[in-house]
Amino acid sequence: MIPVTATGEFLARLERSRCCAAIVSDEQLELALASRTPIVFVLRGNGLALGPSIRRIHAAGKLAAVHLDLVDGVRADPRGVAWLARLGTDAIITSHGRLMPVIRREGVVAILRLLLSRRTHLDTSFTAVARAGPDIIEVLPGVILPTLAALMPTFGVPLLAGGFIRTQADAEDVIAAGAVGITTSAPNLWGMYAS
Repeated sequence: MIPVTATGEFLARLERSRCCAAIVSDEQLELALASRTPIVFVLRGNGLALGPSIRRIHAAGKLAAVHLDLVDGVRADPRGVAWLARLGTDAIITSHGRLMPVIRREGVVAILRLLLSRRTHLDTSFTAVARAGPDIIEVLPGVILPTLAALMPTFGVPLLAGGFIRTQADAEDVIAAGAVGITTSAPNLWGMYAS
């Protein structure tokens, strides 16, 4: 089981600054490292060459979350999870609920990504979350969270929102709808609400 301190530290960082950098390139990494964002979400890249990037993220005093399903060269399976954990990844994001226990056993924060593009996805999300047992849920597209908040089940775990959040008004609406944090590729929002 994951140490309480890993998830606790992750959530504490989100309390200090709710908007986190979601990056897909080296150029975005440079911007994220210079920003006030507490956590860098690596969504693309060469999974076999992530080590130096993760070390740079840590050297900047930030946490590194890596999306297992989207990085090249790493499979969404227990070996892929182990590889990312050995690189020092603080959190692993995946849409594969079956990997949540594997991620937690590696001592890494387990984030289950839910793509809510149809009503049926919302209807089945509670069962998926209950079965997977993630530490945190990320809902996409996050910009629809204010509209869906009244329709969503109570998951019992913290909720992140990502996708199409581009303005301060979008971010404020998503936080007001119950998200503990936002992942966004919009640099103007990185570190927003930083204390």
